[in-house]
Amino acid sequence: MSEHHEALNPIHPSVLSSLDPAFVELYNKHVAPIPNKPIDLGFLRSKYSVLYSYGTAAAPDAARQWETKIPGHGGAEIAVRMYEPSGSGPWPVHIDYHGGGWGLGDLDTESHICKHIVAKAEAAVIDVDYRLVPENVFPMGVLDSFAALKYIASEEGSKKFNIDPARISIGGVSAGGCIALAIAHLARDANISVKLTAVGTPTIDDLSKYNTASESPYLSMQEMEFAPTLNWARLKWFDILKWSSLSKDPQERERQMKEVSWFADLMQAPNFRDVGKTVIYTAGCDPLRDEGEAYARRLVENGNVVTLKRFEGVPHPFMHMDEALEQARQYIDMLSLEIRHALLC
Repeated sequence: MSEHHEALNPIHPSVLSSLDPAFVELYNKHVAPIPNKPIDLGFLRSKYSVLYSYGTAAAPDAARQWETKIPGHGGAEIAVRMYEPSGSGPWPVHIDYHGGGWGLGDLDTESHICKHIVAKAEAAVIDVDYRLVPENVFPMGVLDSFAALKYIASEEGSKKFNIDPARISIGGVSAGGCIALAIAHLARDANISVKLTAVGTPTIDDLSKYNTASESPYLSMQEMEFAPTLNWARLKWFDILKWSSLSKDPQERERQMKEVSWFADLMQAPNFRDVGKTVIYTAGCDPLRDEGEAYARRLVENGNVVTLKRFEGVPHPFMHMDEALEQARQYIDMLSLEIRHALLC
């Protein structure tokens, strides 16, 4: 299992009965016949943004779409894509951080979700192409993404994108969800107003603490160890890739680990008070399900307003399969409505 990037045919019997038959049919038709091969990072990157295209519906085009570069962490330039709604602005804006296990993903990964948000929430969307591991040291994705938020919320950035810096929301899926949740803490500490943090199937825990799925304190990691599209073996592969970005020199690695800090495990954040309104969507057949829900509870325990919903019968990346899955269509509609209410009301 550890040599392969996902479990293919047949779907493992331990999870089959938990899956929506609509997903099982979709998976068996489009994914199961593919021969199982060892992981190749370059190949995964070249295919990642179309990996679930067999289940993705067409999305309405934004009124205008364009790309530019803005300052990332340390002054390096990172790419962003702007999706404009109709009208003249300044618009409210949702900032998206794509998923991909810290080492995959680009500006096409969540393009269809961004377009739906523009249409349904009547807000601009800026998608951020943060730098990936292992070429860049973790947590560069978090640091780049926070630098992007600071620039977009600044006078220069708000003029460049014609957005209202008082009406900003942030979000993402998977690793992008982790990034957005972390940034909510950083934005609070920097006095940057974020009206909403809305994420799907976020990563929370530090998997390097465990050698096997059974060592995790989260039951979903054992129940969904062999789930389709994302299983324990693939999670562990991503985790090893992430940590391989750090230096092998002991002194330099020690310095880098200080910068990693609590970003490796969001449950270790030093302060959960006043993080702000948060929406967390989880998937019933996702190994990451329970850690996302535990994080939501921690926010509630510290006085934050949280909306938590579990979409039953679907795996980790279900929101990319809105042509075939009702849960994905509900996810996009609910996400867009939450953003609309937060930014327009």
